[in-house]
Amino acid sequence: MAQFRPAGFSDDDSDSDDYGFFEKPPRPYYPIEHNEKKKVEIKLQDAILNGNLEDVEEIISQDLHHGVNAKLDSGWTPLMHACFHAQDKIVKMLLDRGADPNLHADSMTSAMAACSNSSANDITIYNIMSYLIEKDCLLNIGDKYGQTPLMRAISNGRIAVVQLLLDKNVNLEMRDQQGWTAIFWAVHHKQPEIIEILIKHGARLNEVDRSSRTPLELANLHDFQDIVNIINKHLKKDDTLEDNDKDKYINSQVTSWHDFYPGLNKGQRPDYVSEIPHLLYGMNCERLTPLFINSGMDLRTFLLMEEQDMINLGIDMPYERQRLRQGLRNFHTRGWKLNAVAGLYARKNENYSIVDCLTTLGTHLQQMYILEATLQYTSREYNRIQNQIKYEPPDSPLLNKFKAAAKKLQTNINSIRRETKNMKKLLTKISKSNPPPADLIKEKTAQDIAISYVKEIVIVCSLGLLIYNAKTFVINMLRK
Repeated sequence: MAQFRPAGFSDDDSDSDDYGFFEKPPRPYYPIEHNEKKKVEIKLQDAILNGNLEDVEEIISQDLHHGVNAKLDSGWTPLMHACFHAQDKIVKMLLDRGADPNLHADSMTSAMAACSNSSANDITIYNIMSYLIEKDCLLNIGDKYGQTPLMRAISNGRIAVVQLLLDKNVNLEMRDQQGWTAIFWAVHHKQPEIIEILIKHGARLNEVDRSSRTPLELANLHDFQDIVNIINKHLKKDDTLEDNDKDKYINSQVTSWHDFYPGLNKGQRPDYVSEIPHLLYGMNCERLTPLFINSGMDLRTFLLMEEQDMINLGIDMPYERQRLRQGLRNFHTRGWKLNAVAGLYARKNENYSIVDCLTTLGTHLQQMYILEATLQYTSREYNRIQNQIKYEPPDSPLLNKFKAAAKKLQTNINSIRRETKNMKKLLTKISKSNPPPADLIKEKTAQDIAISYVKEIVIVCSLGLLIYNAKTFVINMLRK
């Protein structure tokens, strides 16, 4: 008996312990088909790794089940393996055979795999990305950590690939889980040339991540002085424009009230189209601005958009639709400040000018427009969940929340109603003692011109008759 075993225990290697408390797990059993498949996959991966194009073609044509888009045990497709190992010739062959560049494994796509390679030369990775783009691979997409192909290319210093992606209008402001955009990745990996390229394409320098850090603060944290100098240079350029450029900027921003309330002087309701780009910017969806502007959509239609409306408009990326839906929801559910709905009533103890009155009146007009859209949005969403809250108890926190929100909305409506009445009284007094503003004076119509001529003729005739009568009266007086 072996010396190391305790007394009373056997030395035989059995499937159970001496007291029968547990059994060893059975050895895994794989059928012959599985073993053969595994051998084929290993052979395929070796061929891809070594760049044996002919071997890869042969394996895919003869041995690999499900063809070129088959997922191996790793979950990756042959195309993903070829992209990751930077085998550009194999990538082209697979794509020509019908490989889908948008198949993914654990949110990893072929484009991400290619941009993750840090050892291959730049030309090879550039060629691979060009092949994938030709086959309509998705570029504005993130993995489970939110990292996009652009971010991965930046982290590996692929300047040519970054330029290629930017030429395809990728979204510069997509964020990963830590709130980083592309510019943060370029700063973190100390890529000054890429930073210049990103800034040239409109990357924002004043964004903050989830830790409330800007790209400049991140550069200072890493003590990257050259990056700090680049960012400061561009921030200073944005803050202090040259005199000529500043004049051009100011002139380009000078607008009349017609631009803010188009159609109002003709008795039409304003559509506030100019507000849509601002909202898209706030939702981090400014890339979609030309799409909305060209559609001719008004603000109310924009605020009431649903999933199918976005698809019909041409917003193909699901994450963009999701971001837009969330942005619209945040817009409708955000509370209003007291000064916004109370207007001059909140300033009743202060002095205010006629400009303040007109500004408040215009603000309330826009608020009522938005409020109407918000009520429609709320009613639509309430109808969708009506069956879900039907059986809620009377003291349900959900119902109490609904009641509180409805009460707050009613308070805002009453505040606007009261303020509108006050403004109406004030403007009635002003209009009695003041002429209309110059930009409200309309061009005379043909009827107005004809009436003015008739008035002038009547006045001239009346004056002539008065002069004649006065002359006759004076002559008669002199004769007497």
